[in-house]
Amino acid sequence: MGLLVCMMTSCASTDGPRLEGLWEIQEEDKTYMATLDSLGNGTYAWKKGILKTTEFVDRKWKGTWHQSGNDREGQFEVLLSEDGTQAKGVWWYTRVGDNDNIPAKKFGGDYLWIRQPAASADTGKP
Repeated sequence: MGLLVCMMTSCASTDGPRLEGLWEIQEEDKTYMATLDSLGNGTYAWKKGILKTTEFVDRKWKGTWHQSGNDREGQFEVLLSEDGTQAKGVWWYTRVGDNDNIPAKKFGGDYLWIRQPAASADTGKP
């Protein structure tokens, strides 16, 4: 397995997984799309969200999220499937508005991330 090491704002991959692409993120009460780069950083449609990967080791994927649309942020931990097509785990709040004294992993929910097939460049023309 490769190792993806992240320090604050940047990551360095040593033959790690490619996390880029379009991901469908399912929560208990909503589903939305996220677009990630190869290091697992990107944006998602719900409340102008931003995802940042902070660690990826042995398929355990950890990171932070921020939603400027409703002034909330938190963290997540998911386990990437062996074939890299989906990830399951949890998310939780670390801040809501001015309240940044939220106990870790106490308020949040479950995640299911499903990697969407890459768009084909094949137009079907010879």
